[in-house]
Amino acid sequence: MKLFASCYRFFAPRRGWLLLVLPGLGLLSGWQLVNLQMEENISALLPDGHSQVARDFQLLQQAPFARKLVINLRAEKTVSTAQLLAATDRLRDALPPDLFVDALSGPGEQAGARLLNQLGSYLPLLLDTDDLAKLEKKLTPQAVDHQLQIALTQLMQPQGVALKQKIRRDPLNLELLALQKLRYLNPVPDVRLEQGHFLSRDRRNSLILADTPIAITDSQGSKQLLEAFAQARQQLPRGITAELVSGHVYTLANATIIQQDISRLLIASGIGILLLFVVFLRSWRALFVYLLPLFSFAVALLVVAGSYTRVSGITVGFGAVLLGITIDFGLHVYFTLRKEAASRELILQAVSRPVIFGALTSLVAFAVLLGSELPGQRQLALFAMAGILAAVLMALFFLPHFIGHCELNSQNIRRGFKRHIYDRMPLLRKAVLFVWLLVVVLAVTQVPRLSINGNLRQLSYQSESLHQNEMDLSQAWGNMRGRALIFVQGENLQSALQRNEQVWRVLKAEKLPGLVSLAPLFPAQKTQQQRLEKWQKFWSQRQESVKSLLTTRGQHYGFTTGAFDPFWKQVTNPPETFGLAELKQLGLGDLLDNLLLVEKEGYQLISLLPDRPELMADLQRKLAEIPGVVLVSQARFGQQLGAEIEADFKRFILLAAGAVFLLVILLFRRPASVLLAILPVVTGLLVMFGGMAWLGLDLNLFNVVASILIIGLGVDYGIFMVCHTQQQEDMDSSRAILVSGLTTLVGFGALVLARHPALHSIGLTVLLGISAAVPTAVLVIPALVPKRL
Repeated sequence: MKLFASCYRFFAPRRGWLLLVLPGLGLLSGWQLVNLQMEENISALLPDGHSQVARDFQLLQQAPFARKLVINLRAEKTVSTAQLLAATDRLRDALPPDLFVDALSGPGEQAGARLLNQLGSYLPLLLDTDDLAKLEKKLTPQAVDHQLQIALTQLMQPQGVALKQKIRRDPLNLELLALQKLRYLNPVPDVRLEQGHFLSRDRRNSLILADTPIAITDSQGSKQLLEAFAQARQQLPRGITAELVSGHVYTLANATIIQQDISRLLIASGIGILLLFVVFLRSWRALFVYLLPLFSFAVALLVVAGSYTRVSGITVGFGAVLLGITIDFGLHVYFTLRKEAASRELILQAVSRPVIFGALTSLVAFAVLLGSELPGQRQLALFAMAGILAAVLMALFFLPHFIGHCELNSQNIRRGFKRHIYDRMPLLRKAVLFVWLLVVVLAVTQVPRLSINGNLRQLSYQSESLHQNEMDLSQAWGNMRGRALIFVQGENLQSALQRNEQVWRVLKAEKLPGLVSLAPLFPAQKTQQQRLEKWQKFWSQRQESVKSLLTTRGQHYGFTTGAFDPFWKQVTNPPETFGLAELKQLGLGDLLDNLLLVEKEGYQLISLLPDRPELMADLQRKLAEIPGVVLVSQARFGQQLGAEIEADFKRFILLAAGAVFLLVILLFRRPASVLLAILPVVTGLLVMFGGMAWLGLDLNLFNVVASILIIGLGVDYGIFMVCHTQQQEDMDSSRAILVSGLTTLVGFGALVLARHPALHSIGLTVLLGISAAVPTAVLVIPALVPKRL
């Protein structure tokens, strides 16, 4: 391309200008890196678009314990329950209130007593048709007689004086029907209340729940939060331990490991590439080629930081890979200019064609990821595209001025006229093709075994201690986080409550254990009014007979005639309908905050239920008839995400492959040359997928990026080798591809050493593909079409 030859002539006497630009770019990127706000959690891996997966994920973040700090205290067998509860209170009081807001170790004894005493007054508004049937059974002569015996026994106990007013108000213990509805408000499956505290069934664990103003994605705030918890935990006596379980713990763990990985990977890949340069290039002028990817990294960082408020640490960690990718263009220019004896302008004009097309194929391949719903994939795409564009421009505009003059001698020149090694060793050509074909066939047989995994936790770093803390929490308190959720939305509170009642009727008919819902305890105003009318009708038909029975049997056990007047006063004078304010006065505010959310669009109610795959499809069909209702299954979310990964994978691969194929056709036009150019891509993808299946690895979100990399890099290698067989100029493509392939392997080899699963996954999978694409380009393409000199 004549443009680059003209630019070379223009800048040849003005090289000093170019030397001023590069240090300025380095200083600017260094300043940007210091001030960069990096996001070191998995939020970049999560969908933020309008798909069902994105919507479900946003809803999952509103689950009761997704927003809570959960502190699990564990006592050894030698520690009494009283000591455990006392230590729980001390830890709760030691937590900084600005970080641990509304820390709660239980409802408290006073709050519990107030709830038990006052909830029964709303009994007429809470009883549904099934409850009235239960009430009917409590009014038989046998049931009345039995309950009065229990009341008399209670009055004879030391605590009988305190129970006197309660028995006068409810001699038949009808309030139990209202209290039983409280079990549907308990989001902790295996909790019991003792002395106003949350206690596990084995009485060895207690619980503290708290809110916090620290966002889960804030790594610095998470560090401050955990340091404050560690300081407060030091007050615990021997034999009692406490662990904080929340998203903040995972954020800090991922932030720490990503920061360590970034430092280690950039150093390792930089040193590895430098060693390759020492071995293969052996010239101090190769230092300019070595610096090229560093400046490309700087440009990519500037572009991404200017486009996003916060940059994912995974994107920055991808810089180690970018070092190996962007150096390819400089290597091709370097080897060509150092070997050719012709005019530098003509050589640059010849080499620019495959370099430009190679860069275009990589740019197009990454461009398809800009349409992803994952911000992490979009950031990676923009980062890679900016780095590649900067690298190719510097390789063609800057690098030729600093490589130096041709250092060829007569021996070097004669070497170019020797016959190709395959012409001298025909058996080697057949052996290479046989091995290549065998590898491809083996890979093809393994590809059907490849599975897709949508489990996001596998892309987030989780240490053994974090995993153990989760297991201890689940063992002590049941599966607090692993349940399905039903979200009911309404324009106002009453419409949301009415829809929630419809959902409850569906769930109740399934007879599922462990249901959590506000519907039994907080019906809509319209429902309360209907129940009140049924209550009055119920007693209008039975009051006289029950009152006579209660008086007669009461006198038999020593109760006076007017002993139960408070009971009949409540029966004949039921309360008015109640709302949120009344429930909060009963001490249910914290539970209501977990299950009732106020949003801009209106009100949202949450119900929890067992997450059974066989149940979800049936419930989805039944709930579809109720407007404003969304069922979110955490187990099904992984399947949905897997399906979305598969769909995105097919879409991105087809788009990238199609665009790259069109560019290759535009470049070569001849079908044979086109097929040869894409041979490294096909081989690399097949080996990558087959190798993953053989190693037992699943396809995840970031393997999509790996596939795009294989397409972009593989076709680059193919283009250069095919151009090598067609052009008069000997661009030394074999050696350039070998060195560039090795530098790419060094970059991805560094990622394999990463401890963060997402970075490690990209490195390992691309390592498989590039390890096949490079030999295919260097050995197989010449074996199929050896160069004729």
